[in-house]
Amino acid sequence: MTVTGGVRRVLLARRISDDKGEISESVEEQTKRLRTRAFDEGVIIAGEPEDLSVSGDVDFVDRPALGQWMTPEGREMWDDLWVTNQDRLSRNELHVMSFIIQMLGWKKGVVVLDDPEFTEQMKTPEGRAIIHVKALGPHKELERIKARNKDSHARRRYTVKWPGGIPPFGYVAEQRFENGKTATYLKLDEDMQKVLYEMRRLMVDESQSFSGVAAWLNNRSVLTARDRARIRKGKPVKRRGGAVGEQERWSETSVKLLLTDEALLGYKKHDRQVLYDDQGAPIRVAGPSFTTEEWSTLQAACAQRRITTTRRVNGTSPMYGVAHCSKCLSKAVHKVSVRIVQPPKDDPEQESREVTYRYYQCGAWPKPERCVGISCRAEIAEELVEIMFLQKYGQRRVTKRVWVPGNDTSEQLDELDKRIKRLRRQDEDGDWDDDREGYRERMTQLKNQRKELSAIPVRKSGWIEQDQGKTYLELWPSLDLEGQRKQLIEAGFKIMIGSKTAWLDETPLEGGLRLEEAPEA
Repeated sequence: MTVTGGVRRVLLARRISDDKGEISESVEEQTKRLRTRAFDEGVIIAGEPEDLSVSGDVDFVDRPALGQWMTPEGREMWDDLWVTNQDRLSRNELHVMSFIIQMLGWKKGVVVLDDPEFTEQMKTPEGRAIIHVKALGPHKELERIKARNKDSHARRRYTVKWPGGIPPFGYVAEQRFENGKTATYLKLDEDMQKVLYEMRRLMVDESQSFSGVAAWLNNRSVLTARDRARIRKGKPVKRRGGAVGEQERWSETSVKLLLTDEALLGYKKHDRQVLYDDQGAPIRVAGPSFTTEEWSTLQAACAQRRITTTRRVNGTSPMYGVAHCSKCLSKAVHKVSVRIVQPPKDDPEQESREVTYRYYQCGAWPKPERCVGISCRAEIAEELVEIMFLQKYGQRRVTKRVWVPGNDTSEQLDELDKRIKRLRRQDEDGDWDDDREGYRERMTQLKNQRKELSAIPVRKSGWIEQDQGKTYLELWPSLDLEGQRKQLIEAGFKIMIGSKTAWLDETPLEGGLRLEEAPEA
């Protein structure tokens, strides 16, 4: 054991658990007892690692405060570790025994104030066996705590209370005092609700893609739900795979998952599935972020993005998704190359110059090889597109897809059908054997609700083409390259790239509009 001038250097380690139901000694009391003993024995206090809200099931090397003293550099600074009782080391019997073996290997001492024999017992096989037996009590208590917590979570799962964890984006947890106890609920967060409404506007009104919405969020440094939860706990933001302090990035996938998540309707979920009450209705833990109509239009826009996945990649490509390989029908990609052109030998005064060449070529991927010979100068293809598009459709009226709400009870009917099926399955499983009258009453109620809804005339919601008050010829000059590309895709316009040439394909793109059916100006 390393000592300084014959005086021991000790760590006064404190821990308090976040395990619900544990009756533990307060941090203040631990501090008082450890410091009093250190003063009485005249030791040097090398450090006082304090782990707050750290479970007794967390290994000592993984504890935020104590773990820092277990590194090779940290171990050079102390000789003994002191705790008030064995529970403060760990409530996991395997961790306790591993800890003792590690301390012996490092030639470190351990002092447990409530167990004066611990220090000597850990040095012999017989003593370690006694310590192991003593560790079984706290270990079993930890298992009982875990079981109680699990049962408590199961009971709360089907209530309107929030069981814990990271709230969905748009919501924040709040504590309420009820019947002498503290309960956690969710409520709408005003700032995040503004973000959600802007995301919906970009999707529905601006026809943005998921990746476009992600870029909008990242450009404005909008925090994710996980980063917001870290900040509320007083922790720094952290990007997965990145450094501490670097906030998480939004991606196409994260935007899609968020905007299609039924948690935005205030529904409670477990294992990514919506939970239902004993009436078969979704359990709602907070107010919805969107009205029924707003949600329907958003889901329609999201479904449209999943169908039409064309997006611009690898920099500006004015016709990505418009130009296709004439051989394998893959999307053509935009390629740029710069070459140095040397002056003629008979003109030595002329200098070499850089010449930029742009091409569209077969973009087949992940095929090992693109179609050979399928390449056309970009200027030729782009000029052809503009001329052909405006010649063919220039006088057509520009329309925009607009969602028109209807009077459609199909979703409610589907939900009632699901509730009826769930009730029948419960009956088949014997859940209603002791309450046949209750089962018949519940089934009759659901069938009556379905009958009433079925009697309501249906006027389906849907997209219509709304005239924008101008022709394509009038609109075209006001669009930038990306705007023109999006307009061509929405119009279902497509050209085929061949060998040094390109031509119009009369087959509309999947998901595009058939302009032949649009009204003329």
